[in-house]
Amino acid sequence: MIEDIVNLLDEIRSGKAQEHIHENIELKQSWKKEYGIDISALGNKLDKPCCWLIVGIKDNGNLHGLIEKQARQIEQNISQQINEFLDPVQACTQICCHEIEESWIVIVQIKNPGDVVYWDNYAYIAPGTTSRKLEPDQILELRIKLPGRTDYSNQPIDSEYDTNLIQTFIQRINITAHSVELGKEPIDTLQKLHIYQKQTARILFGNCRFRLIKYDKSGEPIANDQYYGLYKILTDDFQKEIQTWTAKQLNIDTPPFPEKALKESLANAVAHAAYFEHDGDIIIELYPDHLSICNLCIQDSVYFANKWFARSHKTINNLLMEVLRIANHVDELGRGKNLIFSESIRNGKPEPEVFIEKAGKYNRWKLLLYAGTTDEVNIRLLARIRECYRDEQKSLIAFSLVLWRDKKVQEIRNYVDGDFSRQFAEVLSSGNGPIFYDKQEDKIVLTRWARVLLGEGRDSKVLSSSEEKWLKELTYTMCTKLHNGEITPQRLRSFIQMGNTSSEKSLSSKILTKWHGEKLLRKLNRGKYSWIQEPEDYDKSAIAQYLLKLFETGKSSEN
Repeated sequence: MIEDIVNLLDEIRSGKAQEHIHENIELKQSWKKEYGIDISALGNKLDKPCCWLIVGIKDNGNLHGLIEKQARQIEQNISQQINEFLDPVQACTQICCHEIEESWIVIVQIKNPGDVVYWDNYAYIAPGTTSRKLEPDQILELRIKLPGRTDYSNQPIDSEYDTNLIQTFIQRINITAHSVELGKEPIDTLQKLHIYQKQTARILFGNCRFRLIKYDKSGEPIANDQYYGLYKILTDDFQKEIQTWTAKQLNIDTPPFPEKALKESLANAVAHAAYFEHDGDIIIELYPDHLSICNLCIQDSVYFANKWFARSHKTINNLLMEVLRIANHVDELGRGKNLIFSESIRNGKPEPEVFIEKAGKYNRWKLLLYAGTTDEVNIRLLARIRECYRDEQKSLIAFSLVLWRDKKVQEIRNYVDGDFSRQFAEVLSSGNGPIFYDKQEDKIVLTRWARVLLGEGRDSKVLSSSEEKWLKELTYTMCTKLHNGEITPQRLRSFIQMGNTSSEKSLSSKILTKWHGEKLLRKLNRGKYSWIQEPEDYDKSAIAQYLLKLFETGKSSEN
C-alpha cells in the first residue's frame, strides 16, 4: 500500500502505479467534475490510512502526456471544485503537480477525516474498481464506525507548549470567574480541560504560528515578525501594541480602534480559521490608518461575509470555540459581526469591510478595520437618529442605511439575516428617521434634515418626486396628530428641519401652494392651510410589507 508521495512517485516511474495492484489509488487520464465521486469513495475507505487520485495516467499505468499548462489548469479546477462540492473539505489533504519523464501529472491526496465524505451532497463507496452511491442506511452504518472527528481542533497531536501563554489563559479564566477546575501546573489545566495533546492546545499554546506585518505611509513593509501560539493574539498586551503603534502613526492620544471591535475581530480570526491547511495562515497587517486581519476559511464562509446584521454563525472548530468561550473571548450567540460593525460606527469610524479571496483549495477571509480620528458629523448624526427611534438597534440600522445610501436595497439585504429583517423593513418604511425608501427606483433617499446635518442639502430649491411623496405623508400625519390638520410654511420647515433662509421660506410656500392646487389642502387664510384628504402616494404599510418580503426571501411580493 502506498502511504507517502515519495513511494507513489517511485511506483509511477516504474509503471507499477496501477489500480489492480494498489487498492488506494485511482487513475484518470483527464479531469471531469463527476470524477469527484471517486474522491468521495476514496475518502470513505476506512481501512486505508490515505488514498490517491492521480490525473494524467492511463489505466495501464502509462503516462498520458499532459503538458505543464494543462496540469496547472487541472490542479486549479480540482481545487475549486473540491472547495465547492467536497464535504468535509479537509478530506483532501493536498493537491500538487509533478513532472515525470517530460509528462505532467496532478496528485490529489485523500484521508478520511473521521466522518462520512460527500461529493455534491451524496456519499460514495468503492467496493471494487467502481464507485457507487451509498443509501441512507449504509451512510448511517458507515457513520457509526467513524469517530466523527471532522472537528480538526479535537484531533490528537503531540506538542510542546508555551507555559507563559497558558498562565495568561488561566488568569483570564480566573477573572471571568468561570466554573472550571484548574490544575496546580499549567499542563494540569490543559489535562483537566481535556485538550492536552489536542490540536486546540497546539493552536493556542504550541507551535501554530501567525505573522504581524507593519507598513509605513507609502505602503512599504517595515516589520515582518512571526509568533507562535495563537493565544498571544487574544492577550491585552498584543492588542495594546496594535493600538499604541497605530496611534503613534496617526499622532493621536486616544485608541485608534474601538476596543470591543478590535478584540472581537482578532477573536474571530482565531476561532474560525481553517487550520487543516497551513495552520490557518493568520496574517495581521498594520497600516497607519487601518488594520487587516486575514485567515484561511472554508467555502461556506462566503455566506457570512459582510453580514453585519445577522445572528447566523458556523464554526468548524467546535472544541476550540468551547475553550475560547470558557475564557470569555467569544460567545455562542452569533453577535460577533454585529458587534464589530456597531462599535465601529458608534465611535465615528468608517464601516469595516470583509473581502473573500481565493487561496488554493480554500478561501482567504480578510477583515479591514479602520482607525483614524472620530468623525464628529457622524457622531452628531447618530445622536439625532437616536432621538427619532429611542431604540438602539433601530438607530444603528438607520445610521447604517445612511452609510449605505448609494446602494440598492436588493444589495443591502445581503448584509441582513434572520431577526434583523423585520427591523430593517420597519426602519426603511417608517418615514420619521434620516432616510426613506423610494420603491420605484429601489433606492434610499436622505431626508432633508439628514442632508442638512451632513452638509449635502442646504438651501436646495426643489424637491425630488420621491422626497415630495414622503413629505406629504409625514406632514399629513404630524398635522393630523398635533395641529388639527392645519399646516403653515413655518410648520412645514420645522418638520423637516429646513432653515429660515429666504430660498427655503420661498420653497415651503411653493410646496403648500402646489398641494392646494392638487386639492389636498384647503386654504384658511394667508399662509395657513388645512388637510382635506390623505395623500395616497406614500403607503407606509404596503411598503413595509414589500420590504419585509424582500428582506426575508430576497423576493418582493410583486415577483
